[in-house]
Amino acid sequence: MSVERKRILYFFIGHSTFVKKEIDILSKNYDVINFDFAIKRSAKWMLILLFLKQFIFLLTKTGKSKLFVCQFSGYHTILPVVFAKIFRKKSLIISGGTDCVSFPSIGYGNFNKPFLRWFTAKSFKLASHIAPKHETLWFFNYNYENEDFPAQGISYFIPGIATPHTSIPNGYDTEKFSNRADKKENIFVTVTGAMEYPFQKALKGIDLILEVAPFFPEYKFIIIGVDKVDSLHTESKNVVVLPKESNDNLINYYSKSKFYLQLSMAEGFPNALCEAMLCECVPIVSNVFSMPEIIDNSGFILMKRDLTLLKETLTSAINSDTNVLGKKARELIVKNYSLKERESKLSILTDQLMR
Repeated sequence: MSVERKRILYFFIGHSTFVKKEIDILSKNYDVINFDFAIKRSAKWMLILLFLKQFIFLLTKTGKSKLFVCQFSGYHTILPVVFAKIFRKKSLIISGGTDCVSFPSIGYGNFNKPFLRWFTAKSFKLASHIAPKHETLWFFNYNYENEDFPAQGISYFIPGIATPHTSIPNGYDTEKFSNRADKKENIFVTVTGAMEYPFQKALKGIDLILEVAPFFPEYKFIIIGVDKVDSLHTESKNVVVLPKESNDNLINYYSKSKFYLQLSMAEGFPNALCEAMLCECVPIVSNVFSMPEIIDNSGFILMKRDLTLLKETLTSAINSDTNVLGKKARELIVKNYSLKERESKLSILTDQLMR
């Protein structure tokens, strides 16, 4: 006689790699019913319609459901956590980055936008549990640049928040992502977003990469993931801008590159960084959130958002034993951030919440 599986309602905004991963993990033990709150930047007027659609979804699906899981906090989470409270269900918000920060200097982060800030904070307060992808998303003393807040994180922007939290890092397929090249080339590679928002160039440190590239003409700087490649204007012949690539193609780029650059002003738990490290790229990261802990002693940290300091950091990296550091980078991800580890921790937490 088969045992009926418990049901989870899963809420997110737009399909992405980490959303698919999460659904795959949860679906191993539970029946997962998805709701995509697919709001587009150019269609904010559709919010009311999306709220109405989500309200009807919750009315019809709440009864037999045991847990509501939300990917990130924001507009799409307020109704699920309210329904959970009313119908005595449990709710879990998996926080990942933008929902934990505010950077007024570039107009980035949920807590930088008054209306979205209210929805984000209220959702966090009403949730049964929060699972940040790293403890620094709960609280982090920030000194990478001096134009914004001296600290970041959920507890900084919501003083006295009482919602319990459990930090669960991302996990990675350590067999799929591995070095395929016999020899590394003189390449700094970075993977970024589509550059559809004005803040992304500074947020991801692409502006710094464009500034520093001319000082290292013997190295190629490859920037992957830009939808409109012409949107990044540069006269440097050693800068190559590419559109979004498949995972297989990314693995090929990682495999032939000596270094991976992640010079972001903010990062929750960057997938591309960890996947590049699995392909034995030497990581060079900014001194923000999870990244210094992720790379440990396998790479280099840019302590301040400063061009001179970046030139010194890249010079140190070039003069290092990249073969040794690349292998160490892979070992760290295999040891600390396997997909099985995240599956185990997430399953334990969801089981506890459903009791």
